[in-house]
Amino acid sequence: MPAKLNPASKPSPASARDLPSTGRLITTAELATHNTPASCWLAVRGKVYDVTSFLDRHPGGRDLLLFAAGRDATQVFETYHQFKVQGTLPKYLIGDLADNELPVFPAPSPFFVAVKERVYEHLRTNVTSDPKWAVGMWVRYAGIYSMVVAAWYAQLWVWPQGGWAQWLAAVVLGFFCAQIGLNPLHDASHFAVTHSPWVWKLLGATHDYLNGASYVVWIYQHMLGHHPYTNIPNADPDIATNEPDVRRIKAVQPWYKHYLHQEWFVPVLYGVLSIKTRIQDVTILYTLKKNDNIRINPLTAWHEAVFWSGKAFFVFYRLVVPVVFAGLSVGRTLALFLVADLVSSYWLALTFQANHVVEETKWPEPNERNEMSIDWAEMQVATTQDYAHDSAFWTIATGSLNYQAVHHLFPEISQYYYPMIAPVIMKTCQEFGVKYLVQRTFWDALGSHLKYLKVLGLNTHEEDLKKKEAKAQ
Repeated sequence: MPAKLNPASKPSPASARDLPSTGRLITTAELATHNTPASCWLAVRGKVYDVTSFLDRHPGGRDLLLFAAGRDATQVFETYHQFKVQGTLPKYLIGDLADNELPVFPAPSPFFVAVKERVYEHLRTNVTSDPKWAVGMWVRYAGIYSMVVAAWYAQLWVWPQGGWAQWLAAVVLGFFCAQIGLNPLHDASHFAVTHSPWVWKLLGATHDYLNGASYVVWIYQHMLGHHPYTNIPNADPDIATNEPDVRRIKAVQPWYKHYLHQEWFVPVLYGVLSIKTRIQDVTILYTLKKNDNIRINPLTAWHEAVFWSGKAFFVFYRLVVPVVFAGLSVGRTLALFLVADLVSSYWLALTFQANHVVEETKWPEPNERNEMSIDWAEMQVATTQDYAHDSAFWTIATGSLNYQAVHHLFPEISQYYYPMIAPVIMKTCQEFGVKYLVQRTFWDALGSHLKYLKVLGLNTHEEDLKKKEAKAQ
């Protein structure tokens, strides 16, 4: 194990912001126009870099830079690189960022530096292979894809006459389609499986073809939105709401009468997640061109082809094949589709909600200049809840998201190693006074989500918040 690091003893790494001013101010509006292969700019720590010439030499592939282009990519850059990599940036420097489109964070704190240093040292000491490589994960992927094919085939040709077995096959299909989202898709979207951009692309494409939902939209929502800005209103797409919305999950949302008892009806609505996602894919990419406040850059030919062919194949294998080739009625086909979709939706939605939308997690907000006062790594722990660390079932069945704080701090590491590095992170949190939330079971975590919905649904909640704020002052 690495030697103990005193919280105050190690300074934060040199920041890109420490570079001298170029004398050229670039607004976020101007930066946003440089988001193509012909002109690829991005910002890190208040400095703007033209990385167009680096696109084809980037070790992570050109797609990653094109996703990040035209925006402040500080948190993504610092998450997926060691701090020393900042030394490669100055040669591409072209200007200073004049304003903040989305929240910006202080330079990495001693906690962030220490936890990153200790986890990688622990992996170097205890893991002989690359932390992006684990044979066990490929076995898991193979099992997931095999079960999707087997369950789909069984409901059409093994038990085509109906009965409980056919419905069971639909349930199994839905569960393992959700596992595609929690495992190969999720791992690929964080580049946590091998160092090959083509592996990430191909694994991501299976989500398009087998689930009918877009890998590209997920990248923008999850990797560029949710992870950098976890639980921050108007920045994290995962907590985006309308006015009014079907549910109240943020204290900043005005209260309406229909929020009363939302803990009873909102979880039922989670069943439409899959259908809602497939429809929103189209509106996000081609109508809105943004997901909440995360802008969508122009698609490459590859991603556009995968998007539309994925939608077409999904309709073909889930709706056309059962009727035309397996001889099922339209009604039976739609019913089986709905059962599988409900299972997928509930499994995914409840897994995600139990991690962030719960009683004890924080909902940080920036000041009027879009500046955050909390360190980014500390915020990841504060906005996240773990559960069931001692359960192999929940670790496998949730794609290791029962170690959500571990995942948010180290998304680039294979989930296979989360149980190994969790004690290192928890010990570092304890040393630095960072509260680490973990529930004993999944049901405790889910219960916390339902209790949170209940509290936010009460019309007294805003008054309680005002009283707490007044008392704090």
